[in-house]
Amino acid sequence: MKNYAYVIGLTTLSSVFSTAAFSQNVVSFTNEIQEVKVEPLTGNVFVKTKDVLSSVNPQSNAIEWSISIDKINSQNSIAKMSKIYSSLSNNDFSNAFKSDSEISFISNSPFAQVKFDNNNVLINSTNGEVLFNSADLGYVIYSSSFIPSNNELLILGQKDNKVVFVNYDLIGKKIKWESEVGDVDGLGKSLGNYFKSLVKNDVSVSENKIIIGKNVIYAGVKNLLFALDQNNGTVKWKTDYPVNNFFISGNGDKMITILNSGGLLSSKQKLNMLDAFTGEKVWKDDITTAYISYLEDHGDKVLIAHQKGFNFYDYATGEKLWKKDPKGSDIKRVIPIDGDYLYIADNEMNLIDKEGKSKWKKFVEIADDSEDQVYYLGKVGNDRVFYLTDTYGNMVEYATGKKIWKKNVEFDKKRPLTYDFKDDKFLVYNNKRIYTFNSNNEDSPKPKGKIDVENDKTIQTLESFDWGVCIVGQNDVIGLDNDGNVIYQKTYSEPGEAARRLMKTGGIIASSYFGFKGSAQKAIANTQITYVDSNGNEISQDLFSESAKNKKTQKGNQNEDFSDMIDKNLLASVNSRFNGLKQSNNYAVVLAKGSNGPELVKVRKKDGVEVVKISLDSNKPIYEIDGVTDNIYFASGKDLKMYK
Repeated sequence: MKNYAYVIGLTTLSSVFSTAAFSQNVVSFTNEIQEVKVEPLTGNVFVKTKDVLSSVNPQSNAIEWSISIDKINSQNSIAKMSKIYSSLSNNDFSNAFKSDSEISFISNSPFAQVKFDNNNVLINSTNGEVLFNSADLGYVIYSSSFIPSNNELLILGQKDNKVVFVNYDLIGKKIKWESEVGDVDGLGKSLGNYFKSLVKNDVSVSENKIIIGKNVIYAGVKNLLFALDQNNGTVKWKTDYPVNNFFISGNGDKMITILNSGGLLSSKQKLNMLDAFTGEKVWKDDITTAYISYLEDHGDKVLIAHQKGFNFYDYATGEKLWKKDPKGSDIKRVIPIDGDYLYIADNEMNLIDKEGKSKWKKFVEIADDSEDQVYYLGKVGNDRVFYLTDTYGNMVEYATGKKIWKKNVEFDKKRPLTYDFKDDKFLVYNNKRIYTFNSNNEDSPKPKGKIDVENDKTIQTLESFDWGVCIVGQNDVIGLDNDGNVIYQKTYSEPGEAARRLMKTGGIIASSYFGFKGSAQKAIANTQITYVDSNGNEISQDLFSESAKNKKTQKGNQNEDFSDMIDKNLLASVNSRFNGLKQSNNYAVVLAKGSNGPELVKVRKKDGVEVVKISLDSNKPIYEIDGVTDNIYFASGKDLKMYK
């Protein structure tokens, strides 16, 4: 393919800092850059201008492939798609799928969906091969999902006034079947209020989800659930209500559905069992509660933990099988351990066996009140259970529930608490001090150091290294040795509220490809479900799935089903990239106030050296940060600047 850019060689910009030099590579394009995205699978950088889409290899600084937009969009196709899109402008159903980004990567796959003007194209992101050109076929593509077991793409789109599913065979490179779901107006009206809420971002939306059943594809798209015949796409049934999450249960003949109701921030949830072949509700009444935290499937019964209690429920009737729920009110979390169940009730914990009988004589208080955040609860080494909350930290004997330390370690709940866990050692930051919890400790640990942080409420990550500890906040990067002594401390001025909105991933890219590893991400959240299927496979998913999006993408990247889609020589580099995720990242990126406006500062965690400063000289800067490599990619006019 023709490359529409040229590379400016390596430039050393040592004059920028007295403390460090850094390398900058520049790839220049013939037109201004409109969008930059890091492809999760390979780490290549997608660059889109008005006339070309290119994939840049940051290791070689070479353009591996380019797609000319004028070859994708013929005059006929532009006219055809413009006419179709103009008819969609006031439709809630289609508006619910709109996105500001023109490049989106299909989860768990090496494929991407790219919008060229009003035309959607599906491509193999590893080589730029166009798999599906919607204009050629007269489709508007709303959403695409990858089915690795079948090497297929399931596409939801619109053809004329009809909403259709299209099954695309990636091996044969052809449409296997097309199935009409209904007309746009009809679907929009049937769930009118729901789609209006979607457009307003008033409801939570789960990521697309595909489950392959017995000759059936169960597809969840924008919280709508469809059951499609795998061979011809016939709609066997669909829900007329939104579904946030679903699981095939038992022998494949039942389906558990969960609905988050009551708006975006509401924790109210409904759960029911459906007949997987008909979509009809098996249970007469939903289980309605503030939240559902745990599911465990046993083929003919399912353990469900929710706010009001937890119990085994009969598949056929929905009736409880234990005589009574375990003691305690306001059940928040149930954790399976060695055939037993550790659970939180209000601000206490207890342990029961598989028959629902208590194994401890009394509850163990783990927090001051029920509103306190629980950061960690689980079995650790030395046959102990460790709990870490806003207010307390301690360990108890697993067999008896007796506290190891006579007195809890107490925390200040008004200050942030962050932690890092490695090899049964917990490193905790709270109230400007560091605590180390070890499963072998017989006495409660004493805090180390005293870290002077101007605004420790912004502290979000804590990581341990061989050399010590790194703490990162919105305005601080701090290095400590293993004794808690400060090695360095970098404090940056606030860039202002307007500028903070320019920072990707919430304000700090500090430690992980999956977004920052702050306490909120590690917390025992009400929206997470741990699900054990009938084969004993444990599955953890978020009902509000945005937070897990990158994680889900990563999980599927090494799937052997990709082997037919990816050049064999490429698999080594892909594996190498994701093996790098096992290593702690070495840099933090902070958004700070510079002399000429907001700037990104890349700081080496080991010694606090500022290796890169990038001025964001635009109200809408175009940039990406790759958390696997710590590379920053910044678009400056026609230039892609790569800081590596």
